[in-house]
Amino acid sequence: MKIESLFDQFGEAMYRYLTIKLRSARDAEDVLQEVFFRLVKYSVRLRFVRNLRVFVFRVARNEADRFLRSKIQEEKVARESTLLAQSFSQSYLGPDESTERLVSEALAQIPDEQREVIVLKIFEGMTFNEIAEVSGESSNTVASRYRYGIEKMRSFLEGKG
Repeated sequence: MKIESLFDQFGEAMYRYLTIKLRSARDAEDVLQEVFFRLVKYSVRLRFVRNLRVFVFRVARNEADRFLRSKIQEEKVARESTLLAQSFSQSYLGPDESTERLVSEALAQIPDEQREVIVLKIFEGMTFNEIAEVSGESSNTVASRYRYGIEKMRSFLEGKG
């Protein structure tokens, strides 16, 4: 498969995923470039991959984790929440600012692992099995993280309502 067709097929979705995971549109662009560099290196192996979607998201996740390990950031909780809200609203939401603010705040309140599962499940339409393959966790763990994350977001939103 050509890299151009991989980008056409998965580029936007991976960018959205990386924007949320990294909490920065600029960092997501940098990491996405590294993802495609890595995919070029893997191009011979791509024809042997069973689920291409899972494979490219796994590469994206690994590159994001590598980026986060190399970049030691000390951010305050308020700054993280603001960046997440900006990234989230740019990637997913429409004109309703009060809804986007509340959802962004709710997402900021949950642990990274739960946020990642919710983003991949709801916004990227992945199954629990696909998310399990991307994250390297069991599908039961992924489903639990989704359930707990949704419960925490619901509690947060009910407290705001």
